[in-house]
Amino acid sequence: MTMDSANIDFYQRLFELENVFDGELDFAHLSKNILNTVIRETAAVSGIVYWIETVPNELKIKTISGIPTTHINGVTKVLRQPDGVLERTVRTPEALILNGLHESLPDAPELKGMAEFYRSLMMIPLSVQSKLLGLIILFKDQDAFTQNQFAVLNAFAPRIAVHLDNARLYQVTKETALENARLYVNLSKLYQHATTDPLTGLYNRNFLMQRIREEIKKARRFKQPLSILFVDLDYFKSVNEQYGHQVGDQLLTEFGDFIKKSVREYDVACRFGGEEFVILLPQTPAENAMILAERLRGNIVKRRFCADKQLAITASFGVHGLSETSDHSKLLDDEQLLLEIENLIGGADEALYRAKNDGRNKVILHQELA
Repeated sequence: MTMDSANIDFYQRLFELENVFDGELDFAHLSKNILNTVIRETAAVSGIVYWIETVPNELKIKTISGIPTTHINGVTKVLRQPDGVLERTVRTPEALILNGLHESLPDAPELKGMAEFYRSLMMIPLSVQSKLLGLIILFKDQDAFTQNQFAVLNAFAPRIAVHLDNARLYQVTKETALENARLYVNLSKLYQHATTDPLTGLYNRNFLMQRIREEIKKARRFKQPLSILFVDLDYFKSVNEQYGHQVGDQLLTEFGDFIKKSVREYDVACRFGGEEFVILLPQTPAENAMILAERLRGNIVKRRFCADKQLAITASFGVHGLSETSDHSKLLDDEQLLLEIENLIGGADEALYRAKNDGRNKVILHQELA
């Protein structure tokens, strides 16, 4: 059984219509393109695309074409009359042609007010899986719509609805992705602000206390060494007194950069407060931490800070390694973990205090304290 030429022409026309906007995902551009295409196809003079907004659940005009601005309010007012043709079509989505708007129409008497603008109206529901998503309304000011024009547009309506709904979903997805990206950027900024020292760019004390908990638990679980360095700039107060706080801040910034570039990627360099810095060294035994501290101390002596002042400084170091006498087979409870943190930090701080009291510019290991 073969189709006659009229049917072939009909489906060929549908195929050509769909190719006009296939692949378009911008809703505003797509709805305008669709409306102008069906206006040309039906020899209409103007038209409106309505779309149901999810929130609130009501029809909204998305595209208007060919209606003079002086007529828009009058046309939409007639369409939106209570229990009028628009409201009835939303309740019972059926395509319709109304020719002779200037005459008495028993099915839509309220549309007689449209006669000063148009003579004929065609309304096509746009539905996907029996769910009404929108409407296309076309107008003619002289001729009537034909049954062939009605049949083509009515057959094409489901494809129009799918294309518009895909564009809407794409737009929602795109907007959601953009909003999530903005949220991620804002959260990243907040996190950076909460965990970073604004002067040096190193991690701050809050971040150190968070990471030290994680690293102690990891070290205990996997039986790995963990060490910590406390670093204090010697005679920093005199720099502020002699050169001013601006130079003091510059020195702290440059020293922070020096520390950052001197440690491994997975080490945690922090500004603990004032002129005191801390370096947390995962997977590092105390003897290796001592080697690093001595290297840093020697490099600081050789280096000049604040180029215009050529400041020669020294620093004192306190080193402490996590005790290896604990029972690794047991998980630490909160109280035990807090005690481990206090012992590790307290030991490094005590070693630093000894280095300062013994003349500064020294590295002291807590385990070697008498």
